[in-house]
Amino acid sequence: MKRALPPLLILCISAYLIATLAIADSISVPGDLDGDLEVSEEELKIAKQEREDGKISEEELEIITQICKSYPKTITDSAGRTVTIYKPLERVVVFNSATVEIMRSLDASQIITGVDSYTKEDEIFFPEMAGGKIADVGTTDSPDLESTLEIEPDAVFVYATNRVTSAEEIQNTLESADPKITVIRLDGSNPETYTEEVEKISVLLDREEKADEYIQFYQNSVDQMTDSIYDLSEEEKPRVYLETPTGKTCAEGSMWHQRITIAGGRNIFENASTKYPEVDPESVIVNDPEIVIKICGTGSLSFGGYADDDAPEMEALREEMMNRPGWNDITAVENGNVYILSIDVFGGAKYFVGLDYLAKIIQPDIFSDLDPKTVHQEYITRFQELDYNLKNHGVFVYPRP
Repeated sequence: MKRALPPLLILCISAYLIATLAIADSISVPGDLDGDLEVSEEELKIAKQEREDGKISEEELEIITQICKSYPKTITDSAGRTVTIYKPLERVVVFNSATVEIMRSLDASQIITGVDSYTKEDEIFFPEMAGGKIADVGTTDSPDLESTLEIEPDAVFVYATNRVTSAEEIQNTLESADPKITVIRLDGSNPETYTEEVEKISVLLDREEKADEYIQFYQNSVDQMTDSIYDLSEEEKPRVYLETPTGKTCAEGSMWHQRITIAGGRNIFENASTKYPEVDPESVIVNDPEIVIKICGTGSLSFGGYADDDAPEMEALREEMMNRPGWNDITAVENGNVYILSIDVFGGAKYFVGLDYLAKIIQPDIFSDLDPKTVHQEYITRFQELDYNLKNHGVFVYPRP
């Protein structure tokens, strides 16, 4: 005698079937004749016969063959969502410049048809995004979803753990408006998930071989650093105060704190109750940092980085910080260890390049032979394929460690 299924399980199965049917009804997969979103060997044989009969082109047959051999593809994105694509992505929108950068490292940025406003406006680092062919879809916090839908993308990339509320709103709105759009949640700048995300992007875009090359370059850079500071005691790690462009600092769990730790420093506010706390100026004096780092490159501090060839604004900002009331007694100020770092290398997909600059500041003796510009230039030339010479352009840290 068969046992009846529990009502809840029946509901779950029904919901799954309805969702699957909805996807199948909205997505068209070349060569799929029975509507299961896959191309079987039998369906491929039919496509080959259609090519012989002149019913489809050679290019169409190549796509059907690729789908038969490699699709569907499934990953778990960084928001913990299962994402499946059933055919090659041809048109994507990206709300996250770090993901744009990773795609370019994998030689796959040509499928991007829309980007966030910041990427669109960055004509120096993203010159190919500046033209009229690429749409401006706003920012994660202020998206232009109408423009996004007009593009009719196969997939849209948004943040996973950064700007979570805004990213979820974009996801829900787009999926409701057009079930054919696949939303993929990735960060592209978190050291804990970085290599996994590169691998996942490479799977979705058929760039696994290129990803192996890029990840090897990335690991060589990061491993050299982590191996060098592995045996350091807490006393050998200098006390660091980092200030964001908005005047806040960072605590454990934040991306800035991660970078300080990887480079061999101790964050004086690591135990703060929020990731990016506002701190009393007096508490900075009390904690007496040995190194002070200020991030510039956004908002009112939009200078330095790739857009500048000299550093008068960075110099002025450093002078202002060193002359803050009561700061003359801070160890970092007394020893001249106050630095301005550009977010152009300290944030986003190239954060590991910024780690080299940071390591020279925090552990100058250990990394005395390290030349950050060497890794930086290789990244720019080899993976970003930019005609940009660091010998002549760019200011990423002031003063030079």
